Amino acid sequence: MGRTITLRDQLTAGLVAGVVGGVLIAAFVFAAELAAGMPPSVLWMNFAFVTATLLGPGAAVNPALLLPLGIVLHFCVAVGWALGYAYLVRSQPQLVARPWVSGAGFGIVVYVFMMIVLITAGQYHRPPPGVLGTQLIAHITFYGIPVALIVARLLRPQAGSGPD
Repeated sequence: MGRTITLRDQLTAGLVAGVVGGVLIAAFVFAAELAAGMPPSVLWMNFAFVTATLLGPGAAVNPALLLPLGIVLHFCVAVGWALGYAYLVRSQPQLVARPWVSGAGFGIVVYVFMMIVLITAGQYHRPPPGVLGTQLIAHITFYGIPVALIVARLLRPQAGSGPD
């Protein structure tokens, strides 16, 4: 049996997993929208949308800040979710034991809660079926599973868990 998972271990795992997951999901969404024929200038507006959603209509006062602030906020959210996942490992060791399954479930939870945030902010629009599929793939395959795999890799030796 390994040593106890420390807060430092959890913070490191959550930070690394969140940054990697944030890069992967953004890259996938960017590639999917590019493949669907959207021009690159429109694609960057996803980050501006994040800023406008979180800060409200007043965010448009300085449009030059929408993109960089959106990128920062995207990674803050990605790291925040991953930190929450890493925190749960202490009380839910099955998250480390089965990262593929728990990561897929985590991706769905993140997607649902992010849609709740959009509903609350008055920014939700029902996506067409193809877009919904892309969003689910993005959150499950390019965020939830990578976060779970990284957290499992970084915390498994300390948790003393079994193999996948």
